[in-house]
Amino acid sequence: MLYNNNFGNNLCGILDRLGCSRKDLADESGLSRASISRYCNSQRLPRSEGRSLEQLITGIVNLAEKLQADGLDRKTVEDLLRVTDKKDDFEVIRNNFNLLTQQLDVNYHKLAGYLNYDPSFLSRIRSGSRRPFDVEHFVNGVGEYASERSANPQFRKVLCSLIGVRQNKNLDISKEVSSWLCEKH
Repeated sequence: MLYNNNFGNNLCGILDRLGCSRKDLADESGLSRASISRYCNSQRLPRSEGRSLEQLITGIVNLAEKLQADGLDRKTVEDLLRVTDKKDDFEVIRNNFNLLTQQLDVNYHKLAGYLNYDPSFLSRIRSGSRRPFDVEHFVNGVGEYASERSANPQFRKVLCSLIGVRQNKNLDISKEVSSWLCEKH
């Protein structure tokens, strides 16, 4: 199950609907106020099918029951916070990203800086323990980084071979890499 791209906005909307603060949700869910704040600000996502996501959902449902708020049963909350979307199958993206970075000997610190990520967060993305909140931004950023690096003819040659496209001057490397990252090979 993958995340809705509006996770943070939806979570804030639920809190507004309930008339509750982030502290209220933290107290009810057992999660830290810092975690709730990061989720609301789209700085972090709980792991799909993980304990934190379960605590978050349960906390919201409990608050809704206490406040007698209609329309926020477990299924509705799950639907607001999680969606299945094949184009964002992040495991495929992660595997392709790892292949790309290994085959092209990418400097992870430079790539993290380009994407405006902490290198340790990028490492967690690579390992599968974290996902970027905005998958589309991540994919496009990697494509743009590869496009900039493709000014080096050797890099461009290896990159084009890896993603299965012919080299030509009109080739939009950024778009090709972004598309390749999302395809199952």
